[in-house]
Amino acid sequence: MSQNNRERLRQAQAAAAKQQRLTRIIGVGAAVLALVIVGVIVGVVVQQRNNTAASVAAAITPPNATSDGKAIVQNPGKAKDGAPVVELFFDYQCPVCKQFESAYGAALTSLAASGDIELHYRNMTFLDQNLNNDASTRAGIAAACADVVGKYSAYHDAIYENQPTTEGAGYTDAVLRETIPTTVGITGADLTTFQSCYDNQSTKAFVNGTNEKGQQDMLAINKQVSTPTVHVNGKDLAINTIAGVSPDQLGDLITKNA
Repeated sequence: MSQNNRERLRQAQAAAAKQQRLTRIIGVGAAVLALVIVGVIVGVVVQQRNNTAASVAAAITPPNATSDGKAIVQNPGKAKDGAPVVELFFDYQCPVCKQFESAYGAALTSLAASGDIELHYRNMTFLDQNLNNDASTRAGIAAACADVVGKYSAYHDAIYENQPTTEGAGYTDAVLRETIPTTVGITGADLTTFQSCYDNQSTKAFVNGTNEKGQQDMLAINKQVSTPTVHVNGKDLAINTIAGVSPDQLGDLITKNA
């Protein structure tokens, strides 16, 4: 074999060896890349599952909520057979709702305790948009969390007692999380449960649902969304009609409009 032929053979062998090395490098790189992609996909799937699991685990429906998720029942199980269902629509930032509560809240609670009515509290949060804050939602979350530890009614009343004098000022987390629980006697393990529920916004989905369903029902019956609003057996009982009677006459008024 001539020297030129040997040189050409050497160059061909060198080229073939180089191609083999390049092929091996590409193959290894592709395998590593595939493993990386698989790892990323697995990580994303696991994270999504963890997030979903955490969300499901955190969500809480108040124990005294109605089966349709529209309301929380005051004195559940106390209503007599045939007792009218009274639904009170309210927003915790609504000053007129506070006035209504001050005038007729005790009377409604008494009627519910005696079983003469079945009282449904229907929490609305639409004033958050009007007032550019989230205080109605946070107050609703807190009240629903109070139901988890058996203090809904007392907490509901205390929210109004702590309503800011300036509409739109909103409730602070400190008031909802610390001040009111102390006032209504939420202590020890119950306080830990309540604050965890509030901090995790565990009842937010429920509160959002009561607001959405409340708007739907008010628009269907009243053709507008406003608070306070009272329905008796699914019919509107005008607030100005209620304002025309004393608290001790409220039961008779409800019965006449049932």
